Amino acid sequence: MLGIWIGKLVTWLLRMRGMDATSFPGKIALKFSPRLLAWFGRRIERVIVVTGTNGKTTTTSLLAAMMQHEEPVITNHKGANLLQGIATAFLQHASWTGKLAAKTAVLEVDEATFPLLADSLPIVVIAVTNVFRDQLDRYGELDVTVDKLFSAIRKTDACLVLNADDPICRNLGLRASRKTFYYGMSRDTARAALRRQMRDGQFCMNCGHELVYDAFWYGQLGLYRCPSCDFSRPHPEFIGVYRGKTMALCEAQLPEVELKMPVQGLYNAYNVLAAASAARVVGLWAGPIHDGLADYNPPDGRMQSFDTKAPVTLNLVKNPTGCDSVVQAVVSEPGEKVVVIGINDLAADGRDVSWLWDADFELFAEDDNVVSFITSGYRAEDMALRLKYAGIDSSRIRVESDMDAAMDFAIESARLQHVPVFALCTYTLLHKTVHTLTAKARDHERANAEYRASVS
Repeated sequence: MLGIWIGKLVTWLLRMRGMDATSFPGKIALKFSPRLLAWFGRRIERVIVVTGTNGKTTTTSLLAAMMQHEEPVITNHKGANLLQGIATAFLQHASWTGKLAAKTAVLEVDEATFPLLADSLPIVVIAVTNVFRDQLDRYGELDVTVDKLFSAIRKTDACLVLNADDPICRNLGLRASRKTFYYGMSRDTARAALRRQMRDGQFCMNCGHELVYDAFWYGQLGLYRCPSCDFSRPHPEFIGVYRGKTMALCEAQLPEVELKMPVQGLYNAYNVLAAASAARVVGLWAGPIHDGLADYNPPDGRMQSFDTKAPVTLNLVKNPTGCDSVVQAVVSEPGEKVVVIGINDLAADGRDVSWLWDADFELFAEDDNVVSFITSGYRAEDMALRLKYAGIDSSRIRVESDMDAAMDFAIESARLQHVPVFALCTYTLLHKTVHTLTAKARDHERANAEYRASVS
């Protein structure tokens, strides 16, 4: 109980100072009550976990929004997915005596953290978005990540909701030997053309033979099969037909459900499909799924829009495949644009930034509509060098190590040219940039209101 009181007091103090209270209260509470999560686990009825490399935060937020139309839920929708963030989520939904305001939790959980809490909570469903190579200094290579996920799954009786289009998820499902539901995109939406992208799961994890792809979506997600054994893409129980602004959800003999997309891009379509599939597995019908999509608000840095002097869209980047998806989304936007890329190498970002050389920044070199690039952060020079090697003329690249200064320059440049700004940044730059852009949007709205009042 001491941990709860101290954690809630820290939460109150942080909010009084206008600060985010997403992780620190839980960190302090766990120091005083190390078994706090297990204590909460005995007081909640069920937990749905969302894990995987990319898309966890968006999928969690979408699923929580859907489920909240049926019942109150506890969730860490802002992406604080380590032990302290999950503890904070419970603290925020608990009274001073520890009584929880909901019986169900929808939690985003970091892959490396998952084994540490899997046996502390009553987990009934585990949704895995995908498994890509991520921060090497934290996760190591893919087999380490898969082993961590598998060890966590073994500690639960939960059923699985897995991405059928990801061969690594398929392997995880085969190893787990339990009730498994697969989701995937319609075969008709796959592309035959290939780019020289990172494909982390390109070898069969059963026999080691290189997989054959009939078509793909992005990264290693595609129509795969092993020519040497019987490993292949399973037929999904939930099939998504992505149509840009909408996606049809197909399930067995049930009527097709048309979903309005609240987010942009193919990678976000996968997040919507994962959330809708998990929602169906826990018993939701079309109504709450539609309602959840309608009132969904994107988490920080997930195609987040800001109406400043020039429109800005902010995106988190952290590994090659996720970065490729964001770059593809930016390039696919019509018209000219200014691009800001902020790269830090602090612990939360990953100390190893070699992933920059695996990401497909060559796509930017093929887009003549990018007016200029501004690189920022502690590794601004590394990012500028990477763009130069991608084939982008150095005259189009500006290095500005301070992210606030980089955004100031980008917005002013974009305003003069009447074009939007697309900003990509790593974790430790993300929330600082959100605060900066929120303030700029507020100032812009105030200036517009004063102008309208002066001419009325």
